[in-house]
Amino acid sequence: MVDSMRDRLEEIEGARLAPWALRSADATRRQPVKSDGRAFDYRTAFQRDRDRIVYSRAFRRLRQKAQAGILPEYEDHRRNRLTHTLEATQLARTIGRALQLNEDLVEAIALGHDLGQPPFGPTGERALHAILSGALDGRGGPAMGDLGGFHRAWQSLRVIDRLEKRYAHAGLNLTDPVREGIYKSDGEAAVGEPGEGLRPELAPSLEGQVVILADRIATVLHQLDDALQSGRVPLVQVERLAAVQQLKKKLGSAFPSRGGNFMKANAINRGLVHLLVTSAVVASGRALERFAAKHEIESHERFLECRDEAVSGREITLPPAGRKLLDELSGFIVSRVSRQREADLAEARGRRVLVGLFAAYHADPALLDDHVLFRYKEISGKPYLRDIPLDGSAQALAQYRTDRRFLRLLADHLAAMTDGFALSEFERLNGMGAIPIPSAEQLHRENNAATE
Repeated sequence: MVDSMRDRLEEIEGARLAPWALRSADATRRQPVKSDGRAFDYRTAFQRDRDRIVYSRAFRRLRQKAQAGILPEYEDHRRNRLTHTLEATQLARTIGRALQLNEDLVEAIALGHDLGQPPFGPTGERALHAILSGALDGRGGPAMGDLGGFHRAWQSLRVIDRLEKRYAHAGLNLTDPVREGIYKSDGEAAVGEPGEGLRPELAPSLEGQVVILADRIATVLHQLDDALQSGRVPLVQVERLAAVQQLKKKLGSAFPSRGGNFMKANAINRGLVHLLVTSAVVASGRALERFAAKHEIESHERFLECRDEAVSGREITLPPAGRKLLDELSGFIVSRVSRQREADLAEARGRRVLVGLFAAYHADPALLDDHVLFRYKEISGKPYLRDIPLDGSAQALAQYRTDRRFLRLLADHLAAMTDGFALSEFERLNGMGAIPIPSAEQLHRENNAATE
C-alpha cells in the first residue's frame, strides 16, 4: 500500500503514452530517494524532479536575470529568465502532450534547462566562456589556459548535480532522463564532463527535443513581443514580415483594426504562437509515424531495444515552411533589436562587469563571500582562507590563483549571480579600488579575443 498511488500513476502513464515515450517507472537516479518519514508516495519520479527544481534556489534566482542584456529596474512587463522558462515550459508541455510523449519529463527538463544561465543572458555566457576557454584572463593580459569554457547547459547540469544544497548529498539527485535532457538542452553537441547516466554520444530523447524546439519558439516570439510592446521596433516593420502577413491573411477580419499597437501586438504574439506550435505538432506527429514504421515500433519494449540507434535528434521538428518563418523572425530580431546601440551598450556593460568581477576575485580571493571560500575548502581540502595567519596568506593566495578548481568555482559563483547583485557587487568592489580599470588597448584585445 505504501507506493500504491505512485504505482497506479505509472500504470496510467504506460497506458496513455505513445510506445516511444519514456516511462517514469524506468527512470534511474544516482542516489536512492529517502522516504523522510512519508507514509506514501503520490508522485512519479519525473513529478518529483519537477518539484525539486521549482523549490531550488537557482530556479528562484531566474526572476532577477535578464533573458538578454541587463534586466531593467523599472520595466515591469519585460520578460526575464523565469518568465521565459515558464513560457518555454508551457509550449513544451502543449507539444509533448499532443504527441503523447511524457509530459512530466518534458516539464521537468524545461523548468531546469536554464538553471545555469549567468547574469545578463548571452552576454554573460560569452564573457565567462572567453575567460574559461583561455581567450583572456579578465585583465586584458595573457590567458590562463583552456579551462573547458562555459556552456549554459553544462552549467545547468553542474547546478543540479553539484551546486544546489538541499539534501545530505550534493545536488538535487534528479533522474537520469531529466539530467540528460537538461545537459543536451541547447541543441548542440554535449560538452564538459558529462558524468554518469547521460549518454553524451547519443541524440537527445524525444522529450528533450520537444524542449529544444519549444525553447527556440518561445525565445524568438517573446523577444519580438517585448520589442513591440516597448516600442523598440515599429509595428509597421513587423507587419511586413512573411509570418505576420500569413497570420493576418488567415485571421482576416478577426485581426484587430482598433485598439492601437497594444492589441495588435497581442494578436500577433498569440497568432504566431498558435501557428508555430500547431506546425510543430503536425510535422512532428508525421515524423514520429514514419519513425515508428521504419523501426517497427509497436510497443514500448521494442522502442527501448532500438532507441539508441533509432533516435536521430530530428524527430521533433517544424515543417520547412515553419522553419523558414521562424528563421525570418529570428533574423529580424537580430538585426532590429540585438544589434542596435542599446543592446550593444548593454553587452559592453555586462561584459565589463563579469570580466571585472572575475579579475578582482582572482587577484584577491579574500573579497569573496564566506560560503564560496568554504566551498573551496570542501573541494580542495585546503585550510579555510580566513583561518590562515596573515603572514602565510600570500602563499595561500598564490595557490588559489593557480588551482583550476578555484577558477571553476569563481565561474560557478558568477553564474549564480542575478543581474542586480552582479551590478551592485561590481560597484562595491570598484569603489574599493579592487577592480582594475582596463586601458583602451586592453579592452580592444579582449573584444578581439572574444570574437575570434
